[in-house]
Amino acid sequence: MMVHAYFSRRVRFLLAAVVAFSLPGISLAGSVSEMDLLRQQIAALEASNRELGELRTEVAQLRSTQEDQWVNSRRKEELKSMISEVLVDADMRSSLMGSHMTAGHNGKNFFLASEDGSFLLKMKGQIQFRYIGSFQDAGSGASAIDDETKTGFVIRRAKLDFSGNVVDPRLGYAIQVAIDRGTNTASSDKIAISYGLSEGFTLWGGEDKAPFLREELTSSSRQQAVERSFVNEVFTMDKVQGVGLKIKKDDWMTHVMINDGYKSGDGGTRQNRFTQTGVSQVNADTGADLSRGSVSGDFNDDQTDFAITARADFRFAGNWKQMKDFAAWDGEGKAIFVGTAIHYEVGETGDDAFNNNFLSWTMDGSVEQGGTNLYAAIVGQHTDLEAAGASGQPSADDVDLLGVVVQAGFMMVPDKFEPFVRYEHVDFDNWFGGAFDEVDIVTVGFNYYMKKHAAKFTLDLLYAFDPLPFRDEGLGLQQDDADSDEQMVLRAQYQMLF
Repeated sequence: MMVHAYFSRRVRFLLAAVVAFSLPGISLAGSVSEMDLLRQQIAALEASNRELGELRTEVAQLRSTQEDQWVNSRRKEELKSMISEVLVDADMRSSLMGSHMTAGHNGKNFFLASEDGSFLLKMKGQIQFRYIGSFQDAGSGASAIDDETKTGFVIRRAKLDFSGNVVDPRLGYAIQVAIDRGTNTASSDKIAISYGLSEGFTLWGGEDKAPFLREELTSSSRQQAVERSFVNEVFTMDKVQGVGLKIKKDDWMTHVMINDGYKSGDGGTRQNRFTQTGVSQVNADTGADLSRGSVSGDFNDDQTDFAITARADFRFAGNWKQMKDFAAWDGEGKAIFVGTAIHYEVGETGDDAFNNNFLSWTMDGSVEQGGTNLYAAIVGQHTDLEAAGASGQPSADDVDLLGVVVQAGFMMVPDKFEPFVRYEHVDFDNWFGGAFDEVDIVTVGFNYYMKKHAAKFTLDLLYAFDPLPFRDEGLGLQQDDADSDEQMVLRAQYQMLF
């Protein structure tokens, strides 16, 4: 419309000029000749042509400008639409990294949450794929080992962990599901609910690790060797059912728990070989073993009247985060921790079994500095034998077990390559007879960290200098004959956390 009006005005002006100069009979001046008039008309026509050329140029420029404006307007609408789509997508993919972000991965675990934080679900997992080679020196007794060499692969651990809070950040929950390495069936490994009474005070109930051994309380994903020590497996209370109170301060923390006793959170696998099998759980009249295959996690099927576990930890240097594993990472300062714990258990009364009372205790400490780590622990267990002197039972009134473990590691390549060594000793106080009275074990190996514990490869060699009175498949150890000399286990493992 603007182009047409502009063009019309200019054309009318030029045409009027041409007509004016070309009308016959108009006298410009008496002295002007017809030749001069003709020259003037030619000049006027040339001027008109120049004006028409300028007009065409301006019209072309105007059209180009209007087309650009139209294109820019269309592009602007497209950009608006694109930006709107990106904003919608960003809102859908939001995470807790911002105040309005409610889903994603925070570098440690996946999560879902409400914007106000009142509802939270954290999800993480663990996979440990392991090779084990077990080599024994067979004895010559009646139960002589038939196969001295056992090798193979195993999914040692496959776990999914869910935790968070409901309605209020103070009201927490935790559920862990584990895949059985033998049957590939899934079962609960931890079930707990908690309430934050105030800052540093937490009350909880359910089934989880008893607050006893530091090795056991340290996640299997954060161990230094491929597996926890043999000492830990002998003395651990593992998972128990009960209620507990946790108190955490700047330089100390404590955890007290009333529970159903040794491995009461492990169902039918929880018999204590030193207090709940053999001499400790037998029929008073017949001597028959009552413990095997008769226990569960239910309230009326345990073998304990009462149990209490308590642990205290003290921080002399470093931060509590450094206590979650045994590695001395690059950039971490010096750390010193000391801990102690007890577990007292009263055996089941009112049935026809000899159920023994026992007291377990431990002390441990660790130091980390400059890439070097050192950990040591001593643990003991005193058992009162209710069946002492009975037919077929030991004459001793009690038995005292003792275990010691010391391990050290050094980051030869910071956060990448870490050799380690571990020594452990167990004194069974002649529980199994002279042949199995004491056991010494040394483990050497290394860790190669690709992303700290989230992706690491571990290789170690375990050497038992003495025959073992029982097996532990988790460690790769087999039961020996009494006259066996030694046992060696080669273990290689790749771990992934997600």
